[in-house]
Amino acid sequence: MSMKNLLPILLLIIFISSCKKDELSFTIKGQVSDLTLSGNLSGATVKLYSFPLGSTLGVFENSVSTDAQGNYSFELEHDKYEKIQLVLEKGDYFEIIDDISFSNLSTTDDNVLNYGMEAKAWTKFIIKNQQPTSAQDEFKLFKNSGKIDCAECCNNGYTYYYGAVDTVVYCANGGNRYMSFFYWVNGNEDNGNDSVYNTPFDTTSYEFYY
Repeated sequence: MSMKNLLPILLLIIFISSCKKDELSFTIKGQVSDLTLSGNLSGATVKLYSFPLGSTLGVFENSVSTDAQGNYSFELEHDKYEKIQLVLEKGDYFEIIDDISFSNLSTTDDNVLNYGMEAKAWTKFIIKNQQPTSAQDEFKLFKNSGKIDCAECCNNGYTYYYGAVDTVVYCANGGNRYMSFFYWVNGNEDNGNDSVYNTPFDTTSYEFYY
């Protein structure tokens, strides 16, 4: 067979092989932005886990860091997955965990998943009963705004403190956000409402002495 006749066949084989390769892998890529300070977030760690059919345990596949433009990219071999999971982490930013169903993944197009990460900040409540009279002394703190969906966060609602209280409570919040609250000391007129502005990456102290 002459080279002239062989060339179309070789090109066809290369094309079929290329298509077959593409169909056997997923491309997962995207960009991570900074929700607090605006702009793209470099140096964030993005971890990829796969979950085989019927399994609740993730298999670690790879980990990458976002570049100067906040971009990341993975190649994942096609297999029988229930889902994949992306975990985004960066120091002093709130972690993101995202589950993506296998049925939502494409082998023909890039799977573009963009995220925004929020900087951490903290409120430090200093609570001290300076003249305790009995174990029935009661101080009530009602937190009514601020971040609540993280391990370091404090729930909104009432918290009660009794007796000779001398404690410190840290509540995480998103940077550049306010945390507001009400407080009461039972049995006297010491009560009120206030808020603190949480500066990114910093701790703001608020004292309750009663």
